[in-house]
Amino acid sequence: MEKSMDLLFSKLEEKLNLQATVISTEVTKNIMQALDEKMKSLVTENNTLKSRITKLEEKINFMERDKRKNNLVFFGIKEEGQSETELVDQLKETVVDMGIHLESQEIANIYRIGRPSNKNRPVVVSFTTKWKKHLVQQNKTNLPQGIYLKEDYSREVLVTRKELQPKLEEERKKGNIAYLKYDKLIVKKANENNREKRKRDKSESPVTKNYTKKQLTNSSPNSTIMSSVNAAKEILKPNILNYMARGRSYSLSESSKN
Repeated sequence: MEKSMDLLFSKLEEKLNLQATVISTEVTKNIMQALDEKMKSLVTENNTLKSRITKLEEKINFMERDKRKNNLVFFGIKEEGQSETELVDQLKETVVDMGIHLESQEIANIYRIGRPSNKNRPVVVSFTTKWKKHLVQQNKTNLPQGIYLKEDYSREVLVTRKELQPKLEEERKKGNIAYLKYDKLIVKKANENNREKRKRDKSESPVTKNYTKKQLTNSSPNSTIMSSVNAAKEILKPNILNYMARGRSYSLSESSKN
């Protein structure tokens, strides 16, 4: 009796263990499926947010660049006055020394950047027109001694340009043409530059030119007339000429009869 009871309990235990294993497996499977679905939705939402953030950053960068497109930063202008009017007058004197006429109405905004110190702070100038900015920029070599100007870039662009400076110098040492354009490094190989210079439009060969010149020099007015007559003969077909000849003889015979 005891043996049969022990056997029964062992079978029940095995069955319970098997059921527990099945239940735990199913529960684990359901939990994993739920987690996978949740993770998929989170990943999709995360990718959507990343895409929106990227578009917003591009939009902000475009707006930032557009806002600074007419700006120039002047360095070395003395801080003689504190008011905006005095700063405008100082800038106008500097630009006039460059040989460029500048009216106060051509300055949309002007201000110094940085905290006041013993050094002269840079002056940011926003011109009303882009062509005026380019005119000043093109004549920057005429600036008074100790004063120079640069483009107005954001802090992020300035950091990027500073990081690209070693690569710029490295490419120039290799003999390549390299320069910074906004926040990008532009490199042109020296061979490519020479190849572009060698490119030219297709021209006629010397043989063809000489041949045409000989034709022109050897041609005379008589040869030109004969060629035109021959061309006319080739255009008129034989049957037309015969018809004209017959018509002429017939008209003569008729006139003699009369």
